Amino acid sequence: MLSLSCSAIVLATTRRLASFGCHAVPLFRLSGSINWLISIRIDMHAILHRRSIAVSHDAHRMLRFEPSLKRESPGRIQPLSEFGRVASDQSTDVSFMEPCTNEKAPPSWYVATADRRWPIDQSMLRPHPGDYPIERTSRVILGADADIISSRLSNCLQSRSIETKFSESEAHVATCRNTSFVKFYIRLYMKDDGVLVELQRLCGDCMSFMRDCRALLDASEGRDTKTPAEEEQSLFLHMPISEMSFFKTATVPPVDEAEAVNMTAGLLASNMSDSNLLGMESLATLTDVNKTNKATAILSAKRVLCPEHIDNKCFSMHTYVMSLIVYNDECDNKSFYEGTAMKDHNMKLRNLAICSVANALSLMVAEKTLFECLHSSCQWYKDVLVPQLVQDLSTSKENPHDACYASRCLHSLASSCNRCIDKIKVVGGLSALKSAQKVGQSEFALLEKDAKCCHDVVQMRTVC
Repeated sequence: MLSLSCSAIVLATTRRLASFGCHAVPLFRLSGSINWLISIRIDMHAILHRRSIAVSHDAHRMLRFEPSLKRESPGRIQPLSEFGRVASDQSTDVSFMEPCTNEKAPPSWYVATADRRWPIDQSMLRPHPGDYPIERTSRVILGADADIISSRLSNCLQSRSIETKFSESEAHVATCRNTSFVKFYIRLYMKDDGVLVELQRLCGDCMSFMRDCRALLDASEGRDTKTPAEEEQSLFLHMPISEMSFFKTATVPPVDEAEAVNMTAGLLASNMSDSNLLGMESLATLTDVNKTNKATAILSAKRVLCPEHIDNKCFSMHTYVMSLIVYNDECDNKSFYEGTAMKDHNMKLRNLAICSVANALSLMVAEKTLFECLHSSCQWYKDVLVPQLVQDLSTSKENPHDACYASRCLHSLASSCNRCIDKIKVVGGLSALKSAQKVGQSEFALLEKDAKCCHDVVQMRTVC
């Protein structure tokens, strides 16, 4: 009995040690008394190798999310003589690019039709699945068919300039992205005698999402909603700060305009992608006179627009921002970041770059110093930037937000430079603005307004 028990112990011990990479060799002899000699050889290398799966410090375990950004000088680009088609080097060509077709297509999504109708059949709606709770950002609509509710939602999405794609395979689902790059779903379900409208945020600023969420849920009930401009209008737009009562008695500390701009330049010069994005967000704010000090906004605008600005010697903000706009390689690294939070990284960087240029141009026009800022580089703006902005307008169906800022840039350039107006007409800017205006009427209200204003300014002038 004793020998059997010891044998069981040895067997269990051997198996246990073997699981850690150890080797146990039982040597025993049964003659009168039981003598045990257990020699254990522990392979320490095997143990360390097995544990290294969880605690490895090897360099290949590091994850780097740094999309490559081309920061070549925009000045080396060959001028464009015709609308998007010239013979030029591949690295400097800004002609129209065919859409990338070597990637897997998304599952059955289509952009809304011109009438912004979201076709939903009431009888085809499904009840809410019971495997997860209903989102708090939802509402049950009574007394209205699903088709009427979807029409109300479509009109609200257009008025709030929210990019929307509706699913063909799942007619009750819409995926949306607002101007703050907040992504969310809208789903319609059957609920008792009504329709359940459910919104689910995927990523982005929660405050921006809640503003759109409340407006969409109110619109689904047929209520009147405010536009984003009415909701977010700052006090500065109602009354200048210098006329406010607190300003007359307040002690304003001295402001170093260069400090904030240099800090932003340091973020843009970093080789880390998250720092670059933070820097572009900061630059878009610094060039907006409604969100920052006027002197700071003017300094930021000059560094963005003037390649020969004295502060651009160490790091050229002009080259960085313009290269993001001109070198629009939409297919670079796209497949690598598919399905991750980094998917829209390059798209957001470029959108913020166009926004910064639009803010800077608008500010210089208001200060009546745009011609002075662009005098030394007017030829580059005419031959390179203008055709690229017109190209953005021609692709407004895919990127209406970029097209919106592009029309603002063209409007500012047309207001101060006759040569830019001539170039806009030569490269087909009027037709591009007209098509962008139609897209805005059906999908993006901001684009409709900006494209119409730019079209009116350009059309009044004649080609020299």
